[in-house]
Amino acid sequence: MAKAKENPPALPGVKQSHAALQFEYDAHRFGFVLLLLIIAAALLGLFSGGYFSEATKSSAENSLQVEYQRFGRLQTPVELKITVPGADPAPLTLRIGGDYMARIQTDNIWPQPDAMYIEGGEMVLVYQKPRRDFTVWLYTTPHRPGKTNTSVTVNNQPALSFWQFIYP
Repeated sequence: MAKAKENPPALPGVKQSHAALQFEYDAHRFGFVLLLLIIAAALLGLFSGGYFSEATKSSAENSLQVEYQRFGRLQTPVELKITVPGADPAPLTLRIGGDYMARIQTDNIWPQPDAMYIEGGEMVLVYQKPRRDFTVWLYTTPHRPGKTNTSVTVNNQPALSFWQFIYP
């Protein structure tokens, strides 16, 4: 009959903790997989620009289109592209509201509006003679983390709303 293997004698002065050994084993086993998942999520744009982050939203009437990043980092520049397809030669008024004014700082607007003011917590941009398929780029920097809901309105039509999540 085979003899059962006995536990080796404990080393003097060494106390082994089964719980600590199990934790170390699990950290090695699952930690590497977790690290790979975090790297893959970052490459796909879960934390900033990338496949999951880039988004385009259009109004039901196709009178407005917004291209933006769903995810961004605090104090990192973000670009917002607003396109008005088939804009009339009449004055064009863009209103940007929601949480935009409280959470995001506007660094640059291109092209520069003919008039710009704040009304009712919304930023209003007025262009007197816009071109056909008029596009406005806003270069912004988020200064508060969390979910930001923004709405964009063109010439008092129904607003187009979208959200962005800003990581600390």
